[in-house]
Amino acid sequence: MSYSQLLKKRFPEIALQWEDLFLLESFQIGYLPDRVPEKEFSILLHAYPEVHSFLVSKHPPITSFLEKILQENRADEDSDQVEQQCQEALWEIGDLIIYNKYPEQFDEHAPIKWEIDEIKIITPLEGKVVADVGAGTGRIAFLVAPWVHTIYAVEPLSRFRAYMKAKATETGVPNMFIMDGMLNSIPLPDNSLDILITSNALGWNLDEELTEIERVVRPNGHAIHLLQSDVQKEVSFHEILISSPWEYTCLEDEKKNGMKFRYFKKI
Repeated sequence: MSYSQLLKKRFPEIALQWEDLFLLESFQIGYLPDRVPEKEFSILLHAYPEVHSFLVSKHPPITSFLEKILQENRADEDSDQVEQQCQEALWEIGDLIIYNKYPEQFDEHAPIKWEIDEIKIITPLEGKVVADVGAGTGRIAFLVAPWVHTIYAVEPLSRFRAYMKAKATETGVPNMFIMDGMLNSIPLPDNSLDILITSNALGWNLDEELTEIERVVRPNGHAIHLLQSDVQKEVSFHEILISSPWEYTCLEDEKKNGMKFRYFKKI
């Protein structure tokens, strides 16, 4: 099953339109060269040149990639084929759009589910200062909030930050602080955290991320990375994490619909 098919199955009530690309933030546009099917996306760009203008204006480094795929692939004159190809292009990056347009749907249907004991067995949480970095809709942040002294939810996507703020107010979570930031640029001082947690957020700039984590976690604090996969496969950067200089411990749990991995270390 392709990624687009998986997303359609997971979010059957959602429809995507080409105009939804205008919701993408600059850092998300930076992911497109590694994510979009080039032929299908070029057909979309030929059909809707305003998307090309928006992407280049919002994130200028994307320019050369877009020009390349436009030169390599001709426009399609068949309107039915154009719509089909546009839908395929949109759904291959459907998660990026859903994050912005339907955060409540993502929060409800995303398969990433963890129990508090899966974290507490690694290290106690009581009274600790914790950050959930790449927090998304805040699933981990809200999960640990009742146990910890302070939880920082660090998330680059403004729509997710707004969603978490509203949810924290609605549910009464006074110890959560929501911040703009990324895993390779965490807006916290050196040695300021007892525990840093990520959930399916690690790996975009792995070495930079791991270095930054060790900057903000104080000595004898813990870094914990939770990863969940829909398929039975290893994490692509498994060997890097468990080997020198990082030397994380890995716990694997096989589930009905995939694998769960917990990587952790004491800093």
